[in-house]
Amino acid sequence: MMSSNKNEGRGGRKRRHQDIVSYFPVKYKPISRRQWIEEDLKEYRQGYVGKKDDSKANLNVLFYTNQIESRPSGDKIDEIHKLWFGDYNLLERHHGFIQWLFPIREKGMNFHCQELMKHETKTILKDKKARRRLIVSFKLMLDFYGMKLVDEETGEVEKAPNWEERFAHLNRSTHNHLRITRILKFLGEFELEKYQVPWLEFLLRAAFVDASLPNIRDSLGTYWIGCVKENQERQRLMGLYNEYEKKQKPVYHEVSDSSSEYDTP
Repeated sequence: MMSSNKNEGRGGRKRRHQDIVSYFPVKYKPISRRQWIEEDLKEYRQGYVGKKDDSKANLNVLFYTNQIESRPSGDKIDEIHKLWFGDYNLLERHHGFIQWLFPIREKGMNFHCQELMKHETKTILKDKKARRRLIVSFKLMLDFYGMKLVDEETGEVEKAPNWEERFAHLNRSTHNHLRITRILKFLGEFELEKYQVPWLEFLLRAAFVDASLPNIRDSLGTYWIGCVKENQERQRLMGLYNEYEKKQKPVYHEVSDSSSEYDTP
């Protein structure tokens, strides 16, 4: 179980990293945090070379076609989209739903879930209703973070009316940074890359330009930008990050981490 001591500082973050790394295969160990991140992102961007596809595994298809409930203590996806939207307390304290809404080709710590299979991705993308649910899931979590998708074609993101309250929460709650990593990878898996870059550009502005989200700076530079598969766009965003970082003085809000064993990148 990861530590939740809000005063743990850098030592606590190191311990949480060690907790996460201990879950993953031996090939990642022993390595530094930076090396682990680079290996993880490289494997994701290259499409998990050599990873086998289990043709019998279909939990993600069943969930995204509204046939089964998420577990533990979840619901069918249409009900989550309808009833959980805007219920910030529920979305914050429930640590099992995120792997169902945003399946990726990595194991999470919710043993009720199943990592995404390549054949499932194809099946979901071929189903018009299921494909629509992918975008609704993204919108649900954007709202949770105090953001909204303005244009589904361009991927433009802007602040929601309640952004100050939700940004304050995101600045304090670092386990949500892991959720954002998962969402970014999810977008890349389901041919929704057009939403990655505009969202990251928005987050860069929030982190550096108006400093409304200063505590996401480390996650932006070390992880989130690395989720963009297209080399030129990723390098452009990292260039922007480096320019912003050179100009800005450190500004951090109070951090209180509520990480759970269910919260993994």
